[in-house]
Amino acid sequence: MSEEETREENYSDIINNEEPVKEEPKPKAKAKSRAKPKVKIVKESVEPVVTIVDEVEPVVEVVEEKPKKVDKLKEIVKCPDCNMDMTVHTLKYIHKRRGFCKAVVKAEEPEKTPEPIVQQKPKPITEDTVNDYIKQNPDIVTNYLRNERILKAQKKQSHARILLNNAF
Repeated sequence: MSEEETREENYSDIINNEEPVKEEPKPKAKAKSRAKPKVKIVKESVEPVVTIVDEVEPVVEVVEEKPKKVDKLKEIVKCPDCNMDMTVHTLKYIHKRRGFCKAVVKAEEPEKTPEPIVQQKPKPITEDTVNDYIKQNPDIVTNYLRNERILKAQKKQSHARILLNNAF
């Protein structure tokens, strides 16, 4: 069949008020059912339960409320010096220590500047004083010179090591 013939058939169906045949979609496959455990049902006779209600006085339990724990440092107190309201913590650690208390500030008087103590000026170092010191303590000079020589030798060795390490 050619395309023209199929078109003519379709048009003729439409003209004759016939509806074209539509293909019905295939139903989807159902999910497999899972095996259910087999349960045996046993019938038992049910007897009515009779309850005996004795009138009992309701027991009233007295629940003691625990006193709320109040932080001691958050209690409000008055400063004994300036009569200002604040917490205990503020009074103890901040108010007086940092100088907020007006009574403490008023009590402080300006400090008098003490007179400067005149210190004796050291004698100027002259050659005579150095020579006298060396004569009294010759070991000090020899130890100093020995230490200087040792330091100079160590410095040379360290520079030599650095050169060798950087050479290769």
